[in-house]
Amino acid sequence: MKKVIFCALALMIGTVASAQFNDSDVLQIGLLNYSDVNQIGWVNDSDVVQLGAFNDSDVDQTGVANISNVLQIGVSNESDVTQVGLLNDSNVFQLGEDNDSDVDQYGAFNDSDVVQIGEDNEADILQEGIANDSYALQVGEDNTVGVHQLGALNTSTSLQFGFGNWGVVDQHGLANDSDVLQIGIGNGQWTEQYGVINDSDVLQVGLFNFSYTHQHGLGHMSTVVQFGAGNASIVNQHNGGF
Repeated sequence: MKKVIFCALALMIGTVASAQFNDSDVLQIGLLNYSDVNQIGWVNDSDVVQLGAFNDSDVDQTGVANISNVLQIGVSNESDVTQVGLLNDSNVFQLGEDNDSDVDQYGAFNDSDVVQIGEDNEADILQEGIANDSYALQVGEDNTVGVHQLGALNTSTSLQFGFGNWGVVDQHGLANDSDVLQIGIGNGQWTEQYGVINDSDVLQVGLFNFSYTHQHGLGHMSTVVQFGAGNASIVNQHNGGF
């Protein structure tokens, strides 16, 4: 009898050790929603709530103390979150139909927040490094944003209101900051910052405005403001020796 008890106790301890205190909570209410959660490591936490029909959520966490929160309300929304590293944090909220979000975090202390309200909005966030912060808000239809951050202490904020707006932000280095606000239809912006403490601000209000900003080096600052239709802006800034 003692052997049976000890064997059962050993089995329980082994199960807890292999689980490594990871936590996953899934709530689905509706029709044919799908959730897939994979956790490898220690004290990773995943919370998935899906209300509606045909929503799809995939969460993969590898490492220590990563946090992922996914809330999808509506029809055929899709969220994919991959976290590899230490203390990465991802929050995804999608309300509407056919919204798509892809968040990949590799490193430590990266933070990503994606909010999509409407239809056919798309957000792709890739963070590689330490303490990159990204926030994307999309309200409307067919808005698209892609953010890539490589390095440390980079920050990106992308706000899109309207129809068919698109944006790309690519930041490599240390403490670069990008802020984008697009209101209207078909506005497009592309921001590249490679270096240290570069700052880019883009405001577009109207129809089919376009902005391209490239900053390479140390301490550059660019502000682009476009009101109207069909305006185009190109900014290139470099330091000598970089």
